[in-house]
Amino acid sequence: MEAEKRIKRYSSSHKILLVGEGDFSFAASLARSLGSGVNMVATSLDSKVMLNKKYNEAMANVSRLEDIGCTVIHEVDCCTMSQHPKLMSNLFDRIVFNFPHAGFFFTSESTPYVIDLHKNVVEGFLRNAVEMLTENGEVHITHKTTHPFNMWEIEKLANEVGLGLLDEVPFFYRDYPGYKNKRGEGQRCDQSFPIGKSSTYKFKIMN
Repeated sequence: MEAEKRIKRYSSSHKILLVGEGDFSFAASLARSLGSGVNMVATSLDSKVMLNKKYNEAMANVSRLEDIGCTVIHEVDCCTMSQHPKLMSNLFDRIVFNFPHAGFFFTSESTPYVIDLHKNVVEGFLRNAVEMLTENGEVHITHKTTHPFNMWEIEKLANEVGLGLLDEVPFFYRDYPGYKNKRGEGQRCDQSFPIGKSSTYKFKIMN
């Protein structure tokens, strides 16, 4: 039996669901560090065709993941994922969404309307994630902590669906070699955006 491998807050013994992957570089980094993708499911909102158009390295990352046993699923909406035919019968120890975002609307990120759109995405994700957790499972959201992103009130949204905050830890790229966050939309969709001060919020179902 192989020894357990860990990277930060993830273990090779965990069943892990990754939501909203861009070019799948985070999933690839995690799988490499854990030595396998057998216990991982990585999903994207984009179709496979759209991924290939948007990201130069997406298909290579997907191929690497599938080669080491990771299940890759495209066209998964985080707000309805608990009802997806390939996910609805599964429970996970860790459900991870890095830098959730509703898209760009040609106006400031601090506009109340835009903040509400982002919050709707996060709330939809959390409501679905609650239904997909094992008894001791955790939901992880990595998010910017500066204004206006702190206006999303992620902890409050989690509380409203029955999740309590376990911990908030600073997020650093260097912890996940090879990970490249992506803008995801527009002419610069394959470029990274500055994350500044960001944290990973860890939530668990409240008793």
